[in-house]
Amino acid sequence: MKGIQPLIEYGEKITLDSKDKLILEQLQLNARQSISKIAKKTKLPRDVVKYRIKKMEKNKVIRMYHAVVNSSKLGYPMYTYILFTLTNFGVEEENKLISYLKQQKNITYVDKMTGKWDLAIAILSKNFKEFDDVLRDIRMKFSHIIKDFDVGTIIQEYKYDYVTDLI
Repeated sequence: MKGIQPLIEYGEKITLDSKDKLILEQLQLNARQSISKIAKKTKLPRDVVKYRIKKMEKNKVIRMYHAVVNSSKLGYPMYTYILFTLTNFGVEEENKLISYLKQQKNITYVDKMTGKWDLAIAILSKNFKEFDDVLRDIRMKFSHIIKDFDVGTIIQEYKYDYVTDLI
């Protein structure tokens, strides 16, 4: 089995200037706005905005565009993070687990980490039973490599920040 394709790519640092930052700020506020609107708000020529966005996409500074969905409005009020510590596993077993997790419709987030926990996932569910079914299935199928886990359900979000504040 080949390695799992990650969403984050490490490598050479890309240097952004103040114009790139202005454009990124606008995209993070509303990625659906037109190039013309971004140009107007940033006071940059339209062609410059278009060129810089394409360049940031090519350099994978911009990984994707997506909507932030209010899942509870869609009947999925439970958003729960689960942290796993794994044991006695190799690359192949880890890849099988990650592949399995990525295929599950209720799992919206899969992350490899360092420290006490090896993996973090997020499960979106309609109720406690649905959540329990998903978690129980993972634990049964991968009991041979799951050493420990911890669960935390999101009650309320207070901050959803943008990366541009850091650059």
